[in-house]
Amino acid sequence: MRLLWVGLFSVSAFAAIIPETEGMEGVSRGDGTFLTASPTYVWDRPSGSDGIHASSELFSTDKLGTRLLLNRFSVTPSWKILEPGVWLSTGNEIGDMIYQDLLDDSKELNRTPLLEGGFRSPSFHGFFATVRYFQVDHYSSNTMYERKKNIGSAEYSWFGENLPFFSTLYGGLGYEQGKLKTSLVAGQEYLWVFGESGHWVPVKYSPRVEGNVEYGAFSSQIVFENGEYQNKKKKESGERQELSGFVRYQCKDLCDKGIFAAGGGLAFRTTNSEGDVNFILEDDFVVWPFFEFRFKPDSRFKAEVSLGANEKDWLVQDSLEFYFTPDLDTDILVGLGSRLGSRLNPLAEDFEVWGKDTISLAASSGYFQIHRAYMDISEKIKAVTLGGHLTGWIEEGAETFDTLSTSGSTKNPFRNGNVSRIESWIYGVSGELRAAFKLGNLFALETRGGFERIEGKERQFEVNPAEGWVAISGLWNFDNHLMISQSLNYRSDARWNLRYSTPLVVKGDWFWNVSLIQNFPSYGLTLSGTLLHIIGKDFFEVPGGGLDRTRFYCTIRKSF
Repeated sequence: MRLLWVGLFSVSAFAAIIPETEGMEGVSRGDGTFLTASPTYVWDRPSGSDGIHASSELFSTDKLGTRLLLNRFSVTPSWKILEPGVWLSTGNEIGDMIYQDLLDDSKELNRTPLLEGGFRSPSFHGFFATVRYFQVDHYSSNTMYERKKNIGSAEYSWFGENLPFFSTLYGGLGYEQGKLKTSLVAGQEYLWVFGESGHWVPVKYSPRVEGNVEYGAFSSQIVFENGEYQNKKKKESGERQELSGFVRYQCKDLCDKGIFAAGGGLAFRTTNSEGDVNFILEDDFVVWPFFEFRFKPDSRFKAEVSLGANEKDWLVQDSLEFYFTPDLDTDILVGLGSRLGSRLNPLAEDFEVWGKDTISLAASSGYFQIHRAYMDISEKIKAVTLGGHLTGWIEEGAETFDTLSTSGSTKNPFRNGNVSRIESWIYGVSGELRAAFKLGNLFALETRGGFERIEGKERQFEVNPAEGWVAISGLWNFDNHLMISQSLNYRSDARWNLRYSTPLVVKGDWFWNVSLIQNFPSYGLTLSGTLLHIIGKDFFEVPGGGLDRTRFYCTIRKSF
């Protein structure tokens, strides 16, 4: 279907902007609202989303294996094992005094760097070894001195004194042969988690151990984390051991050939806490059994449903999709979907504790429901593809935060309260138009423009997303040896409602990203360099977050 081609083209065009590290692709995207506080916290809402929440707040079976930081699925920092090779990355925020010395005599404070290095060996009779070190100091300078009060003079990174939001080192072994893929990695990590209170909470994982097994349609993961919590300012410290993981059966090749497909599995978390720990799992455990079904009688119709329940929560997600092809060059997709449940993410923590304040992270009663209708049209005219997308949705019982009091400064605001519900209907509509041009493998260009409008009790929303955006991306490919990509994006104003006593407006702006990739295929060598946020103004996108600045980074990689 040409819809699939358009989707792949969109991904390839945007993904050509090399992210700062795996999982930070959202920083360079322009197709919705992505508000970044740090590498470990992004308020993410791609074009066509429904409901008023961030995408990472919602549980789905596709997110199994993704790290859960408090109540969000976070792809950074990722412990996913990369492809065989050896690599080194470095970079810095433009404005560093090293650069300034070349231009004038000003002595601006040192800007923050990026560092990464890793190795994965070729397979030897199926066995391989890997080691990886990485940290991103970007966004750290604004909150560094406030966060430093929590840890005193203790070192809180593998390298440097900028208090990066994560600093990770791990290594391990793996085996791949036929349908079987296994790996076991272990290491130590310094990590800052952004609480619903607005406080940045330091956690030192020593050790963290992650094991993965895949065999055909079966996949499983188990993770052990020994998390050390500390607050030197309040003379508090605690330790939490957590064991988490999942097992899943996902009917793949065999079921793709039939009308019916079924799968399911079990996800779990169990903790044991001692002392002062900031994040609490009620009863110290949660078990989440889930089931998945699909009915696809032919290529024009598909029905899917995913459901799960335990003694406290339940969640149902379903969709119906109809495909039409009026002629050989036109594709039309019409879909309906619903989500109903007691909680967006049943695996998330139940309480956050900060001093004498305890925040409930789950609504005490009721449930939410979201109903969505959408349509996508794609038209192929020789080398040009035109398309559009329209989504309408309604939501009732949406999760929100009931702020009871605020404290702190404008720079670092804090709040106390509980998660509650908006007991009224919220309505939303969004759409986009797109045009893509592809000249063989030499050149690809895509333009996308979108809008969104949400109606409801806005003061109760955590965030009002941007109401308009434009994204223009281009990719030049010279025989796969040299590739140049760029994206020019505009996003209109967004607004945070519940973290300050008065709303914070994130002003709309243009930003431009550029990447250059040089390949030497005969040597298996790749060089890449990226400039991000080139023409945009430096500003805060998230209360209590860091400045989004212009920055440069580069990578050299030798593939095996």
